[in-house]
Amino acid sequence: MSSPAKSAAPNVALDLATQFLKIAPQFRLGELPTEGRHPRTKSLSHLAQNNLEDALALLKDVELEALDSAFAHARTDLEELKVAIERTWSEGGRVFFCGCGATGRLSVSLESLYRKRALGLDRKRAPDRDDVFSFIAGGDYALVRSIENFEDHPEYGAQQLRDLGFGARDLLVATTEGGETPFVIGAAQEAATISHHPTWFLFCNPQATLLNLERCHSTFENKNIRSLSLATGPMALAGSTRLQASTVLMLAAGSALFAAKNPADPETSVTASAWSHVEEFRAMLAKSDFSVLAPLISREAEAYAKGKRCVHSAGEHAITVMTDTTERSPTFSIAPFENEQRPSDRPAWTYLHVPNTQSAEQAWEAVLMRKPRALTWKSVAQKYDAGVLAGFNFSNDVITRRKKELGSPLIFSVEGHDGHLHLSVGGRSATLPFEGSILTEHLLLKCAMNMSSTLVMGRLGRFESNLMLFVKASNNKLIDRSIRFIQLLALDRGLNFDYEAVCHALFEVRVDLDPEESIVLKTLDRLIGSTASDQSEQGRIA
Repeated sequence: MSSPAKSAAPNVALDLATQFLKIAPQFRLGELPTEGRHPRTKSLSHLAQNNLEDALALLKDVELEALDSAFAHARTDLEELKVAIERTWSEGGRVFFCGCGATGRLSVSLESLYRKRALGLDRKRAPDRDDVFSFIAGGDYALVRSIENFEDHPEYGAQQLRDLGFGARDLLVATTEGGETPFVIGAAQEAATISHHPTWFLFCNPQATLLNLERCHSTFENKNIRSLSLATGPMALAGSTRLQASTVLMLAAGSALFAAKNPADPETSVTASAWSHVEEFRAMLAKSDFSVLAPLISREAEAYAKGKRCVHSAGEHAITVMTDTTERSPTFSIAPFENEQRPSDRPAWTYLHVPNTQSAEQAWEAVLMRKPRALTWKSVAQKYDAGVLAGFNFSNDVITRRKKELGSPLIFSVEGHDGHLHLSVGGRSATLPFEGSILTEHLLLKCAMNMSSTLVMGRLGRFESNLMLFVKASNNKLIDRSIRFIQLLALDRGLNFDYEAVCHALFEVRVDLDPEESIVLKTLDRLIGSTASDQSEQGRIA
C-alpha cells in the first residue's frame, strides 16, 4: 500500500499542471526571437566537447551579430537616454536601474561600476553617492540565489521601487530581456505614475511580437513610458538571455549613463557621446582572441568532472565574476552558493572570493560599492533579509572554509592591470588586452566569463545541441521554456508530443526531482517510456 504522501503527489501535480495551463497562453513565448534556437549554434554541444577553439570563435561571432542587430537603429535613442539622465541629475533627481534575474544583476553592476568610477574621482564623496540606484527582483539576495516566482508579480516591482523612495524628480531605466517580465512591467508602470520624467523600458525583442501578450499592452500604450527595442535575435544557447541579451542591455543603459555629465561631478563623463561607448566595446570585442580561454575551460571542466570544487577569486572585477558564477545555477541546475548559516546547503560547484576582505560585510561592500539592500517585507524577511545575506561570506574566510570542508579548492583568478585582463586556473592562464572605459572592460570580461562557463557546462553534458537540458522550471516563463525544449528534443528524436501532455508529465516529474537533476531529460524519458509502453500494450492486444 502506497504512503499518503506518494498517493497525493499525482493529484498535486495534476492540480498544478491544470493551473498553469489556464494561464499558459500569456507565457507561451516560443515565438519570441530571444527564446528561439540560433541556426548557427546547433552544433555547440559537439564543439564544446571536441573543438573549443571553434566553439569560442562561434560564440564571439554570435555576440557581434547580436550587437549589430540590436544597435542598428539605436544611435539617436541612446543619445536621448543620455540627455534624459543629464536632465534628471540637473533637477536634483536620481537615476534608477532595475531588472529581474540577469537584467537585475546588470542593473546592480551598473550602479557598482558608476560608484567605482566616482570613487576614482572623489574618494570623500563616492561611498555615500546616491545619484544612481539599482534594484533586482527579490533584493540583493537575488544577486547570489535565484528566487522562485518573484518575477511573476508586477506588484512586487512596484513595491520595491516605492521602498527605495522613488520620487517625482527621479528617472527609472527598466530592463527586461524578453520585454514581458511582469516584475519589470510593474516597476515601469509604477514609476510612470510617480515621476514627471518618462520611464525608459529597454528590451531585446521586436515590439510588434510582444503585442501578442496582453500584459505588454499597457506598457507600450503608456505615454509616460519610452519603449526601446534592441532586438538581438536568438541567443547562442536557446533562451539563455544571460548571454547576448544582457550584454546588449548593459551596454545600452551603461553607454548613456557613463556618457552623461553629472553637475555634481563634471568629470564623471568619459565622453560626451553614448554612441562612442557602443563603438568602443564592439571594436574591443571584434579584435579579442578568446581562443586563449580554451585551456582554462578544459581545466575547470576536468575538476568538476572529478568532483572537485572551485573558488573564483576577483577583486576589482568581483561584481562581474559574481554575476557569471551566480547565473550558472539556474541555467544548468547546479548547486547555488551555500549559505554559512544553513549547514544543510549543498556545496556550490564554485564560490566567489573577494581578496583582502576580512568579513562578509567587507566583501559585500567591496563588490557593490555600498551596503547590501535586502528586502524587509514581513512575508519574506526571514528568507532574504540582511542577516541572511551575511551568511554568503565571500571574504578570505571562504578559502579556509572550503579547504577544511572540501579539500584544497581549484582557484580561478581574475585580475586586471596594465591594460590587460588576466585569468588563470590550475596553472593555466589567459590574457585579454583591453582599452577604454570601465564599462568596456567589464563587458569584455562578462563575455569571456559567459563563454567560459557555457563551454565548461557543455563539456559536462549540461546542454544538447543549443538547448539547455538543466533549465530550472521555477517560474511560469521557465516552465514554458522547459516544455518547449522537451518538445524540440523529442522532435530531434522523431517524436511529437503536444504541449498539454508535456506539461502534465513535467509537473509529475517535478514533485520529486532532485535539485541537480534535469527536468527536461527526466520528463522526456517519462514521455518516451509511456509511448513505448502504450505501443507495446497495443501490440499485445492486437
